[in-house]
Amino acid sequence: MWWTPGLGLVRTPPGWVFLPRGEHFVTRKLKEWGRYWVVLRRRPRYTETLGLLAPEEAVVEALRLAEETAEVRGRRRAASARARERAEERYRRQLEQAILTYLDFAPEHSALAEEIARGAAARAAEVGSGRVGRTRKLSLEGRAALAARAYIRHRYTRYEEILAQPFAEEFYRGIKAAAQDEVDEFLERHRLTGGAPEPGGPGEAEA
Repeated sequence: MWWTPGLGLVRTPPGWVFLPRGEHFVTRKLKEWGRYWVVLRRRPRYTETLGLLAPEEAVVEALRLAEETAEVRGRRRAASARARERAEERYRRQLEQAILTYLDFAPEHSALAEEIARGAAARAAEVGSGRVGRTRKLSLEGRAALAARAYIRHRYTRYEEILAQPFAEEFYRGIKAAAQDEVDEFLERHRLTGGAPEPGGPGEAEA
C-alpha cells in the first residue's frame, strides 16, 4: 500500500510500477507526460517524498530516453558548472573591489586592505553559506560594508576571544556592540594617513 496526496492509501494499479526518487530526468519526463501518482511517507514533523507510481511502459520509455541522452546532458551539466564558476569568480572580484572602496584605507595600509577584501569576499560569497554576500536584498555596496565589518570583527578585534568566555551567551548583545565599536575604531585608524601600522609591521613590533 502507498500513500498519495488526495487519494490516501492506494495499491499499485495493474501495469504500473514504483520509481524511487533520485532519477531526476526520468521523474521529470513522467511528470511531463502526466500519468503518475506521487508517493509520500508521513512523518511526525514532515512528509517525505518516496517516488512515483506510473505506467510501466512510460517508466521504461523514460529510462530509455535517459540512457540515450546521458552523454549530451553530462556535457551540458559540465558546461553549466563551468559557467557558474566563472560567474562566481566575477562576482567575488566585484565584491572584493566594493570592499576595497568601502575600506578606503590610506595608501600605507593598502596591503592590509587587499588582504581584508580578499578574505571578506571569499567568506561572504561562499555558495550555500547563507552569509551576507549571497543575499540580493542589499546593494553590492551594502553587502561589501557588512562583509568587511564582519571580517574585521572576527579577525582584528577581541570579539572571538570574548565569545569564548563562560559569560558570553548572557551578554552577547553587549559583546557584539563593543566589537562593532572596535571595528569603527579600526577603520578610522587605517583610513588616516600616518595611522595605525599594519599588523606585523615594524610599528607593531616596537609596540
